[in-house]
Amino acid sequence: MSAVGAGAEAIVLRLLYQLIVILVATRVVVAIVRRLGQTDVSGEILAGLLLGPSCLGALAPDAMARLFHPSTAMIFVGLSQMGLVLLMFQIGLEFEFRATLSASKRSIAIISIAGMAAPFVLGFLTAPWFWSQLGVASPPPLTGFRLFFAVAMSITAIPILGRIFMELDLSHTRTAALTIGAAAVDDVTGWLLLGVVSLIVEGAFSARWIATRSAGLAVYLVLVFAVVRPWAKRAVSRHMQAHGGTLSPAAIGVILIGLFTSAAITSNLGVFAIIGGFVVGVMLHDDRAFVADWKQKVAPTVNTLLLPIFFTYTGLRTDVGLLGSAHEWLLCALVCLVAFAGKFGGAYVGARAVGEPRRSALTIGTCMNTRALMELIAINIGYDLGVLPRSMFTKLVIMAIVSTFMATPLIRWLMRAERRPVMLRGSSTEVTPCAASSS
Repeated sequence: MSAVGAGAEAIVLRLLYQLIVILVATRVVVAIVRRLGQTDVSGEILAGLLLGPSCLGALAPDAMARLFHPSTAMIFVGLSQMGLVLLMFQIGLEFEFRATLSASKRSIAIISIAGMAAPFVLGFLTAPWFWSQLGVASPPPLTGFRLFFAVAMSITAIPILGRIFMELDLSHTRTAALTIGAAAVDDVTGWLLLGVVSLIVEGAFSARWIATRSAGLAVYLVLVFAVVRPWAKRAVSRHMQAHGGTLSPAAIGVILIGLFTSAAITSNLGVFAIIGGFVVGVMLHDDRAFVADWKQKVAPTVNTLLLPIFFTYTGLRTDVGLLGSAHEWLLCALVCLVAFAGKFGGAYVGARAVGEPRRSALTIGTCMNTRALMELIAINIGYDLGVLPRSMFTKLVIMAIVSTFMATPLIRWLMRAERRPVMLRGSSTEVTPCAASSS
């Protein structure tokens, strides 16, 4: 065997050990949190944290160092990002926006603006004080930290919200569609802001960059929905009819090519690859037979393999042991307070301003406060840019996890009257949209 072959086999073996541990830990933790009334995704996030220095590294540091060898780090990044693109595609497929939001565009706009502006302003104003409390020898530049902290306060987790709604059988509701619509606008704005902040941190800010990317994104969206969408819908429909209502392996391959191409385009436009996945999902969501077959053949692999890898990757960078004093835990509580007050308060006020009932506004505020996956993505970028010291990174991870664990029981309680009977799952009638349970 050649040296190259031997090296490749060693990396594969390490990766196999890692995947075995990740999948076993995920299944065990998911089984536990289910008994506590949480959804699967909450357990997946927690399992990733437990495999990092916060738990496994504290109990068995040598074992963790041997298991998660640096040679597989880039493989982890690639697999996790591919999983996020595929998940965003599935979220786009799941929500039937046309039927639910035809008369709610104004509501979505106001809720999204309020849900983005309030946490951003609150984060921007409080960031200097948090910066003064970092307690590191070489703190990051205040401007970069301040802008990034404000963006981190503004993120909403579309994929996690989508999976929570699907697991609770609530994806057909008006509240779910309103929330996902507002969260989608917030996150597109958030990613644009994140791109701007990244350029500021790197010292290359340019107003031309914003104008060019914004115009490019607008042109791309028009092209997708006005030109590509009609052709793609006809092609998918013809294929499904010709193959007895199922997707062939060749068709799945073609869809993946289109999906990854869209992700590459949006990534080059500065709004990150995951938005491209969401755009293609919305483009194809009308064909419910296609959606059902995709979820049966492809979605389980995404949910059970690729996403746990991302959560573990984040967990490896999180060390709760850094919060070793009462002062650090107080700071963590204050970070959570600022994040929750801004996001929940802004979304609640926005929902009430457009006439939503109090209970619906409470639900929307709770949903928009869910950070989890998207927050983890954003703060990983901040960590890589050097604007988030590891202690603040850990505090924001804790904030993201707490907001997610809070969301599921609160959403279940607030929307208990809207859950669809189980016997209606999989209905093919047009008046009853198809719900999905992602497990």
